[in-house]
Amino acid sequence: MHVKYPLIIPTIGHGSTSLIVTPYETLITNLLSIIIINFTSIFNRKLLLILFSIYHIADDFNINNQIKKYTIVSLFHLSWLYKPIISKLYLSFIHTPLHYYKIYNNKIKYKQQISIGFFTSFLSIIGLKYNLDIKLNKLFGELWFVGPIISHIMVHSYYNKKLLQ
Repeated sequence: MHVKYPLIIPTIGHGSTSLIVTPYETLITNLLSIIIINFTSIFNRKLLLILFSIYHIADDFNINNQIKKYTIVSLFHLSWLYKPIISKLYLSFIHTPLHYYKIYNNKIKYKQQISIGFFTSFLSIIGLKYNLDIKLNKLFGELWFVGPIISHIMVHSYYNKKLLQ
């Protein structure tokens, strides 16, 4: 079986893990961000994706100096724009495993969180096989997925960190 976009499959699933620890916040944030993105231009969708991504990926870097951290992560994102394969490799082989590692270390419903992440990734393979990506693009427009990505970042940054304090 041919799998579309194999490098992003693990990354798709990791965003669903918040459904286990903060289901209502995750669903509400997803709904609101999808509605907002629906009324946002393609340029602004790209801009929001880059800005939120820089903020989120900065958590992967253990650098105390915030200016230095965000400068490095911003430059790293420039490399992603120049060579998108770098982002796919990083997200699948560094960011997503780090996400699951943090879940495991926190011990908050970690089996359920990891299970839903893997299950969502599996479902995405089936959805992509039946061109769900194309259908969603037609329904919600190009870069519709920025909404769920922003939601994941907001929920992860606020609610999940709050749970761990």
